[in-house]
Amino acid sequence: MSAGTTQLRYITAMRRPSSADLGKLPLFGGLPEDALRAFADQADVRLVEPGAEIFHEDDTARTLYVLESGSLDVVKKKGDGEVQLSRIRPGESFGEMSFIDMQPRSATVRATASSTVWIWPYSAFHDRYCKDSKCYTLLVMNLARELSRRLRRADDLLASNKA
Repeated sequence: MSAGTTQLRYITAMRRPSSADLGKLPLFGGLPEDALRAFADQADVRLVEPGAEIFHEDDTARTLYVLESGSLDVVKKKGDGEVQLSRIRPGESFGEMSFIDMQPRSATVRATASSTVWIWPYSAFHDRYCKDSKCYTLLVMNLARELSRRLRRADDLLASNKA
């Protein structure tokens, strides 16, 4: 973790996601029950206080997240300040860009309210790849669809700012 990043509190007493919880999320949509159970079992749960950073721009990436409750902002350095790129809402995944391109984090994610996040190490996804490549392919397609939706929103925003 980089200097200035607030450490997340690890909460073991909080409820892990169930397979039913995960099946409702775009990231895990269409996955078979055994895969949903495996991801539910592998999830870590963290409570994030307002103002705490989940990860910082340029951090090494080793995890993928889903916001279970609360609100998070995605911000990027700009000169001496920063610019807000987006707001993450419950049920949305984040951290997946680094999962795809294996690059450091492209932005900082910071809690704007008390939030709970579900976290998976990349090894959980590699494990699924080794056990069931068809399921893994569906998961990657879900990630691609989410990234495509975000790119379309960014395109719309750029177009509206140029008009």
